[in-house]
Amino acid sequence: MRYLQGALALVMAAAALAPASAQYGEAVYHYEGVMAADVETGFVDLDWRISVLDPATEEVTFVLAPSLGNIEAGGDVSGFEIGAQDTLQTVTIGLAPTGEGAVRVIELSYDGVLFPEPPNNEINAVSTERVELSVDGFWLPVDATFQGYLTADLTVDVGAPWQGVANGSVEQLPTGIRIRNTQASLDIAFTLAPDFRVTEADGFTLYDLRDDEAGMERLIAAARYCFDYLDPLYGARSALPEAHFVIHRRSESGYNRRSYIALTDISDTEERALTQFLCHELSHHWSMGAAFSTVENWLNESFAEYAGVMAVRARFGEEAFEARLTRFREQIAGEDLPPIWEPGATARGPYLVNYRAGPLALSDLESRIGRARFAEFMRRYMVDEINTTPDLLDMLEAVAGADERDWFQARLGQRTP
Repeated sequence: MRYLQGALALVMAAAALAPASAQYGEAVYHYEGVMAADVETGFVDLDWRISVLDPATEEVTFVLAPSLGNIEAGGDVSGFEIGAQDTLQTVTIGLAPTGEGAVRVIELSYDGVLFPEPPNNEINAVSTERVELSVDGFWLPVDATFQGYLTADLTVDVGAPWQGVANGSVEQLPTGIRIRNTQASLDIAFTLAPDFRVTEADGFTLYDLRDDEAGMERLIAAARYCFDYLDPLYGARSALPEAHFVIHRRSESGYNRRSYIALTDISDTEERALTQFLCHELSHHWSMGAAFSTVENWLNESFAEYAGVMAVRARFGEEAFEARLTRFREQIAGEDLPPIWEPGATARGPYLVNYRAGPLALSDLESRIGRARFAEFMRRYMVDEINTTPDLLDMLEAVAGADERDWFQARLGQRTP
């Protein structure tokens, strides 16, 4: 079932609908939940108490995986309706009025076999090998605007003393885990497994699901380098927290949720690729504030990706750096891509724009203004929490002058070179 494809369509459509209060770092919901998962059958049973923190909200719409059923809603609810959008189902809930400034609570429950067919990525699973869930599995009620950031307190029961890693603190329970997430996030992401091979290092811990330790020395060396490289550059506002890396058996689909980072099988991954990927993901500690579902997401991804490429240059030299950029150029050559950013644009750009064209534009800017001024530009972006392109252009003008601002704005507005 191609849940992710439908999710991306919803993200694009929702960009203009995001509530004004949903700035990154500000939760609009608090989720308290209990999940029971049968790892033999893939059946899940979920009960939620969702606190709506904005007293002005009159209605909310959540999206869920289409295989989930027996949906019931209660609490401070005036009514609810189940519908469909793309490949997902929607649950639209009217909120009953209460006292002025009061928090309304939605009680929501449902169950079903979450993945009757394997999803189109390798991330989400409810199996005897692992339970791994994130936003694109649509196992939890996801705000249909994709701007409904949340804090959470979730208990996951798998009927056995499995270990877990998540984007929050994890408490081991006799038959599962309890996840507490006090920082606003788009979802609750976690991996539960019967056993991990755990390796603790200075600043990070590795949780390995594979059958052997191939590539571990390279991974540890790359992670240590990224911590030592990034923190002195950008840690003035907030130093990197302790990271938790989960190493999966799969060949693709890695991702980051704050200090919880899921990796693919790194057995054969060479050091340059590991360095770029890890430094990219760790850079999201700072490069993460722009609205996920809009054109401004290019800031989150392009700056993190270029920070990873710069780390490759610092560790392996100019030839390795130029090789990465050449590969980027080859990947977008001949593609019909929209501009990275232009005034009035709203839609989130595709992968090749945010991860390839954007970093190449940053490389062009570095070549134009020089490495010293570009380093200050990067530092200011990371440290000053710049989350929109107009604010970025204002900062660039302060660092390098009005001519460079105008040049870079024009560069962002170009189509694929």
